[in-house]
Amino acid sequence: MASFRRRASATSDWGNYATTTTTTTTTTMSSTTTMRTPRRGEVTSARRREGDRAPVGWRHALARGVAVAGALAVGAYVYAQSVAEGRYLTTTSDQPLVTREREFLAREDFERVRACALQHPLLRVKGELNEDSFGKTRGFVLKFNEDGVAQFQSDSAYECFAPVFDRLRVPLTNAFVMNLLLCELGDYDEYDANGLAVGVHLDDTVGVSSKHSFIAHQVSVLYLSVPKDMEGGQLDLFSYGDGATPGDGDPEEVVVPEENLMATFRGDAFHRVRSYRARSRTERVSLVLEQYFIDDRHYGKTKRFVASLKSNMTTVV
Repeated sequence: MASFRRRASATSDWGNYATTTTTTTTTTMSSTTTMRTPRRGEVTSARRREGDRAPVGWRHALARGVAVAGALAVGAYVYAQSVAEGRYLTTTSDQPLVTREREFLAREDFERVRACALQHPLLRVKGELNEDSFGKTRGFVLKFNEDGVAQFQSDSAYECFAPVFDRLRVPLTNAFVMNLLLCELGDYDEYDANGLAVGVHLDDTVGVSSKHSFIAHQVSVLYLSVPKDMEGGQLDLFSYGDGATPGDGDPEEVVVPEENLMATFRGDAFHRVRSYRARSRTERVSLVLEQYFIDDRHYGKTKRFVASLKSNMTTVV
């Protein structure tokens, strides 16, 4: 059975795998798998996805025996392929789409974290995040797992962010992505209220080397710098629904940034950030933490501690 690596519960086992959507045709295949969040000390039987087989019917069977054998063989192959290219979800029904907490940090603590972020030498580097969605952003990206937490907390370049991580950490999560995100400020007169600073996307940047993607369990955004005269810049959120990327419709929730506001949302929420402008030329900066549940089968493929500095340069510490 697969278990989560976590100091508080090193023997806690992964809950059941449950394939919620699997569509297979001769030309297209898609899959979404929901994994139940483990409970502390709980031991359950893990039903491996490859143990399930989706039968495939043959319209033109040459013979009954050949058809049965062929259906089983191709069915297993197609199922494995569709699962391999699908998404792992660990969010639960009791997680709200988004919560907001104003004055998240005590004023002195907030000013310390804010100063660290705004003076950070890696704030303005071009990050490794997806260029299509994050082309107008800058800032470092850290990827680390349970075994790399202590290294993150003690690294002189990032230790100022450790108190935020410690307060936000969800029990049993074992892989993390932290991003210091600066949304670039464009020309004031060219501002487009319908434009996007960050395109619509799901957070799946944990860095597991696999054909399928692992979606964050929870994402938290702490706003560190918000122009007082900002127009735009809202965070738009959409429920996962059937997994299709939402179009240009109205979001279900809108977060209006303000300094020291913590917005925490479901990891499977599609989201985007609106373009903004400010005559003050103050830039919008936030600290983002993605948290993941990764089972033992894939944990070894996560990053122990990686600081991604530029799209073409990664420093492994």
